[in-house]
Amino acid sequence: MVKDYSSIIVSSRVKLSRNLLGFEFPSEIEGDEGIKVLNKLADNILKIDSGFKLYKMQTLPELDVNIMHEKGLISMSLMDSFSFGAVILSEDEEISIMLNEMDHIVETYTMSGLNLIKAYEKLNQIDNQIISKLDIAFDDNLGFLTSSINDVGTGLRASVDLFLPALTITGKIKEIISNLSNQGIKLGFADDGIDLEAYTYTLSNAQTIGRRENEYVVGITEIAIKISEMEIRARNELLSATNFDNIKDKVQRAWGILTNCYKIDVAESKMLLGDIKIGVALDLIRFKEVDFIDNLMIDVLPYSLTKISGSKVTDSDLDKFRATFLTNILKSKRIK
Repeated sequence: MVKDYSSIIVSSRVKLSRNLLGFEFPSEIEGDEGIKVLNKLADNILKIDSGFKLYKMQTLPELDVNIMHEKGLISMSLMDSFSFGAVILSEDEEISIMLNEMDHIVETYTMSGLNLIKAYEKLNQIDNQIISKLDIAFDDNLGFLTSSINDVGTGLRASVDLFLPALTITGKIKEIISNLSNQGIKLGFADDGIDLEAYTYTLSNAQTIGRRENEYVVGITEIAIKISEMEIRARNELLSATNFDNIKDKVQRAWGILTNCYKIDVAESKMLLGDIKIGVALDLIRFKEVDFIDNLMIDVLPYSLTKISGSKVTDSDLDKFRATFLTNILKSKRIK
């Protein structure tokens, strides 16, 4: 019987790294060679789906590039590949294919909730078409060849973002991280320069060689379910008579600050929104929409918030605009 882990599992993501045979890795490419590789990649991949759209780093406004990064659609490495880096996005932005990042092709499929297997199946279909259209660097013994030795083999990273406040507050998360590390599994925070979301961790495979792609995907899915079960038990502990008052106080303090502050920075916003999410998970507070807090976690970031403001707010006033924005939206969405 499938259980509802919607308040724990935020999103699922599968990433595949591929490279063209006979070309240097992007970090070694210069000048016309980089443009040649970009055009070759774009011409072939855009034919896969009519909904795909190409965005070149060199021609995109700086604000849009930074917003893409805040949304997790591109990496900092691609932002640095200014002259011949690009990204292909699907209309719903679930698919992101970075061109000339650290590798020539980095395909990513992101879905909300526990959908890792489905995301892999969909991305694998795209990957098969890319492999059929392009000569991809592959070794019969090692597998797919990548710019980082850590990705050689399958070139696959399967990851799940988990909201684990109870395991964090009770301190049990440290033991889980240690045990998983011994199994070749990573559980930690994102490290691509994006501001961290309170109590949210990324679970992913640390190895890419020795097993089939689908085996890594299934394995991460099973571990995500086990951790979710542990989080549920830890939440029940927090709801005991001993802890309930402290948790309720934490949630209400977060609400009080977020709906009354004059100004607030990104770090405090995300920390307090994390506390609000605890309240939602424990039914201490309710909103009209289930996942709008997750969207707020992105909206409060500097570049996304600048676009929301209509680009009229100066950097010095952004913290004040963020406070007003949060106050208005939180109050309008609350039903309990």
